[in-house]
Amino acid sequence: MDPRVLSFDVIFNATQDAMFIVEVDDNGTFRYLANNAAHQRLAGYSINDIQGKRPEEVLGEELGKIVASGYRKALEAGEPVEYEETLPFPAGVRTWQVRITPVFVNGKVRYLVGARKDITMQKKAERERESHLKELLKEKELLKITLLSIGDGVVTTDNCGKITSVNRAAEEITGWKAEEVMGKPFNEVFQLFSEKSGKKVMDPVSKVLKKGKIVGLANHTALLTKNGRKISIADSASPIVNEKGDIYGVVVIFRDITKERAMQQKMLDLSYRDFLTGLYNRRYVEEKISQLEKENIVPVSIIMADVNGLKLANDVFGHLEGDFILKKASFVLKKGLRPGGIAARWGGDEFLVVLPNADEQFCRKFVNKIRLRCKNANSPDNDQKFQLNLALGYAVKKKSNENLRKLIQEAEEMMYKNKMAEGRSFRHAVIKALLSTLSAKSMETEEHALRIKDLCLAIGVKLGLSAAELDELSLFAMLHDIGKVGIPEHILLKPGPLSQEEWEVMKRHPEIGFRIAQNTSDLVSIAKYILHHHERWDGKGYPMGLKGKEIPLLCRILAVADAYDAMTSERPYRSPMTKDTALLEIRNNSGSQFDPKVVELFLEIMQHEDN
Repeated sequence: MDPRVLSFDVIFNATQDAMFIVEVDDNGTFRYLANNAAHQRLAGYSINDIQGKRPEEVLGEELGKIVASGYRKALEAGEPVEYEETLPFPAGVRTWQVRITPVFVNGKVRYLVGARKDITMQKKAERERESHLKELLKEKELLKITLLSIGDGVVTTDNCGKITSVNRAAEEITGWKAEEVMGKPFNEVFQLFSEKSGKKVMDPVSKVLKKGKIVGLANHTALLTKNGRKISIADSASPIVNEKGDIYGVVVIFRDITKERAMQQKMLDLSYRDFLTGLYNRRYVEEKISQLEKENIVPVSIIMADVNGLKLANDVFGHLEGDFILKKASFVLKKGLRPGGIAARWGGDEFLVVLPNADEQFCRKFVNKIRLRCKNANSPDNDQKFQLNLALGYAVKKKSNENLRKLIQEAEEMMYKNKMAEGRSFRHAVIKALLSTLSAKSMETEEHALRIKDLCLAIGVKLGLSAAELDELSLFAMLHDIGKVGIPEHILLKPGPLSQEEWEVMKRHPEIGFRIAQNTSDLVSIAKYILHHHERWDGKGYPMGLKGKEIPLLCRILAVADAYDAMTSERPYRSPMTKDTALLEIRNNSGSQFDPKVVELFLEIMQHEDN
């Protein structure tokens, strides 16, 4: 073998680049002549697989034409060409950097020498770098957009505490534009103060650079804005570290919580308030008392007040009237309070007034003013159904070693003593007011009550009742319809018959009267009589449908007397009956509506009266 051929063959197969030789015939057809060992290994084609074959025969029609197009560029250019191509060879899909060099024979290109360099891993690394770069750019853009759109203020600094960026929210919160503060020290631009002491506090950037960890502002911190306004803020500051853990900056995130703080204060204030009256509640007073004890304030006056008859007002007129009385009491108690004074709802119908720096003389005057305001509040001009009446007691802390909670007990004891002492006169006033109200809103006049009382007593004497029973009967006769004060006037004064719905409302008055009597010690003994005074002998009455002797005797007596007086009295919707007609009606209903024995005695009394 020619040594030159042997030398070429050794060099051709020893090179690390994948090489191949293509023959070009007169028609421009390409056929492979040879490929070296590197090409065979990397492409997966032996020399026998390709020798004498066109690219289309080796790679398939479609891929072969693509490969042949690269060869044709070199053929037509008459000089080396370079390009990249990715091909699915038997050894796998690889990306190549290809160089095709034309070889001229007698002035014509007869051969093409191809050199392929496997750049698969290189291209993969490039793609990964490009992808990573795109991600970084995307993250940077996303961070920029986030910082601009985030609701919280964000300020970044370098490791010297100089500002490097300010987002839009930070500009709006502080009033500073980014261009005004870039490069300036954070603590010179953004000054922070304690809302409680008013003193300047250490900025979070300096804290982070000093401690090397995340820090947060203390509660009640204020930021001084560009225009000199102080706003409440909440913030945190974090170190910005590199891969080695070195701090190269600080990021501060903060928000304006002025409105939030105001809302919190409002919610706190509401938690200290009684919903109905708007006064402070017991919780607030307990805390205030602890504060007064701690500060050792002397003197301190304590006034305890209790609304007399509140349950009675609720039972008779409903809880709206009871609420109205409580509101009126709160107005009376808080009026005239000097700064620092507290009026509070202590619980239920009890109120407490705390007067710091008020001696006993001032306290007594204040109590007298409360009594006067109660009297004025009960003016006839006021639209109210129930008179406001307060039982009052007070105690005064005169020495620093006296306990305020003990003084509250003393004030409460005095209040209850006064309540007991004033109770009888108050109850009499209540009864008188209720009777006056009943007379004003219905046809139940005092004359009507007196006539019924006389008739009842006449029957009671005939039945042989004791003096005590006759006293009860007398009181019962006068107050049996007291429950009508809780019935609407349009029903009481309706000139015609009541509708079924109106009648059901009217039938509630015995129960209302029962509750009034139960809540008035002087009337407790007649409460059950008031409840049952509309029962019938045949069991068709109300509210419980008692019959016969199940009905208390005093109720059976009243039923006859009340019916007779009603029939013989004038009403807006009818003329009075004659005595004889009324007595006939009584006789006809004996054994059904009325107790026959009581009717018999009543008729005897009326007959005797005629004689």
